[in-house]
Amino acid sequence: MGILILTLTLAVATMTSGFDRGIDVSHHNGDVTWEKVKSAGIKFAVAKASEGNHMEDSKFVVNFNGMKKNGIQAGAYHYLRGGQTAESQVAKIKAVLQKVSFDPDKDVLVIDVEEKGNEKVSADQMAETLNAVLSALKATYKNLYIYCGPYYWEDKVSWRKYDFSQYKLWIAHYTQGSPRIPSTWKNKGYTWWQYSETGNVDGVKGNVDLNRSK
Repeated sequence: MGILILTLTLAVATMTSGFDRGIDVSHHNGDVTWEKVKSAGIKFAVAKASEGNHMEDSKFVVNFNGMKKNGIQAGAYHYLRGGQTAESQVAKIKAVLQKVSFDPDKDVLVIDVEEKGNEKVSADQMAETLNAVLSALKATYKNLYIYCGPYYWEDKVSWRKYDFSQYKLWIAHYTQGSPRIPSTWKNKGYTWWQYSETGNVDGVKGNVDLNRSK
């Protein structure tokens, strides 16, 4: 039994080593104590910055500043609204990021592509808006990611229309095995994987999304 336990312990250690742990937060997570998050071993974190052309997350500035202050790799995400113009959303993103010390060369900027709020938006329109937003951002921001779930991306976004593979993938797939990689990134794989939405990390009250690097 002792040998079996030791073997299992070593196997788990092998599976969970070699990658960085991360979280993502928004105002829904309340007040985050970033000193404790850092002490818990979190290496990177992403805070919601904006949504569409109408919403700035009320906790973005304090969250982003907290990450930076504590030496956590900092990122910001924008929730895409496919039915709103790309121009108005890019303007919102830039206005919000100007409120913090966002490094356009190093800090991560994510465009979050999900169904909620986009149920009536066609697959073609989602692709068109996403491409237009990314095209407008990439001249300024050098570390762009796309966040998506594999099934929504494959079925509800006309991804074949553009080369979205030029952007890094943050895949959301809650599974015990390896995540399903959308066809767009089949030859590149993911950079980050959101593998749970019910995690617990010291410094965050309640459940928090858990992520890992490749």
